[in-house]
Amino acid sequence: MSGTVDRAGYDDERFMEALHALLGSEKRDYPSHIGGMKVASGRDFEVRSPIDSTISFGRFQDPDAGTAGFAVEAAAAAYASWSSTPASERAACFARALDAVRAQRYRLAAAVLLSTGMTKRESVREADRLASVLSECVAGAQGAGKPTGVWGIATSHESPLASPAGYAAAAAIAGNAAVVAPSDACPLPAFMAYSIFEKAGLPGGVVNVVVDARGEACAELSRDDRLSGIVASGSGDRLADMMFLQVDDEMRFVNEVKGMSPILVHKPSDAAKAAEGVLESAFSCSGQRLYSASKVVVTAGDQKKFVEALSDRAGKIVVGDPADDGVLAGPLISGDRMDRLLSFADRMRGRIMSGGKRVTGEFMQNGLYAAPAIAFGSDGDESYVDQGIPVLFVTVSDDLDSAIEEMQETEKGLSAGMFSRDREAAKRLREEVDAPFHHVNESSLALEPAAYAKVETFTKGRRS
Repeated sequence: MSGTVDRAGYDDERFMEALHALLGSEKRDYPSHIGGMKVASGRDFEVRSPIDSTISFGRFQDPDAGTAGFAVEAAAAAYASWSSTPASERAACFARALDAVRAQRYRLAAAVLLSTGMTKRESVREADRLASVLSECVAGAQGAGKPTGVWGIATSHESPLASPAGYAAAAAIAGNAAVVAPSDACPLPAFMAYSIFEKAGLPGGVVNVVVDARGEACAELSRDDRLSGIVASGSGDRLADMMFLQVDDEMRFVNEVKGMSPILVHKPSDAAKAAEGVLESAFSCSGQRLYSASKVVVTAGDQKKFVEALSDRAGKIVVGDPADDGVLAGPLISGDRMDRLLSFADRMRGRIMSGGKRVTGEFMQNGLYAAPAIAFGSDGDESYVDQGIPVLFVTVSDDLDSAIEEMQETEKGLSAGMFSRDREAAKRLREEVDAPFHHVNESSLALEPAAYAKVETFTKGRRS
């Protein structure tokens, strides 16, 4: 494993030292953290790296039924005193945590890389994003409003550090308590962040962490009317089900659930650069980012040049060890995702432009590596709803009007993008394609996770 990252202030040697130190560290058991106590169930499950199944992080407790409810109870008890703690003291606690996150930047990033298969670039971005959330929330702690109570925070592998820890910190700095249910596929970064918060002096019960391999913790949180709000960040059935929560002034919902994040290509200034931007948006980290695009809509007049450029550059995508230089796509997060990708490619035979096959070779035989799939759009729901796998649908529309309509009908999730030299078209994208975030003539890598992790999101009188 070697390589460099084009990122200001990045030290590759320090990253690699942290990575090898983590690989050589002693494996341990991870209990749930509830009310400041370590809670075991007698059942556990092992978590292994998608990069190489021989890499184990240790064993995590698979909690008994009702454990998430017990955590809500503990959080409510902690909230009673924490909410009355002066904002300056709450901020001071997380200012100490911020110092630790900055000091442990490479260790946290290495944990993200090994846990998820994110590239070095994206792993460092995860650590830096957590630091920026903490910094912004500490600065905004004074006068942010009244806390609301206990929050449930459910996250997945697309942002294993910045989302669970960032939202928990924002909620706590605002004076709330939280129960965090991170992804069972990559829980280590969230547990490392909890340890940092605990050592910074955060009282027991203000933040609680429960992870399980069956999704029961999320289901319990979604049914618990003692919560004042829920954050859902990522993808997967357990988070998609939360979209149907009954929310009102008493139960609030922060929606960071991944969608297709479609991109429109219309009169691009450079078809090759547009293709590069689309592929980077779609397949960085094997499409396992919150803003990963899984659909591109191209107007008919631009189809030929764009598809040729897309095909040319797709053949140059480097799939491999995410710690290596030049790798765009690392492993898939789980065997289930691999099976779904291969099944998709088989089902879409005749429409596949490239990819959709397992990649093997030296240093990859124990990992979950696959060439991302590019397919011409189908007539069914698949090209309108995110599949949760590294797939890019290519859809051709007759003109800008029909392309905008196609974008509107697509499950966008968090973002919509465009590559175009037509300023009026870009204006229409922003005004007519309803999405929380838009990006024009740049890849979706410009967008960051935990977008709503702000103190005001978790205070009374504010809506997310």
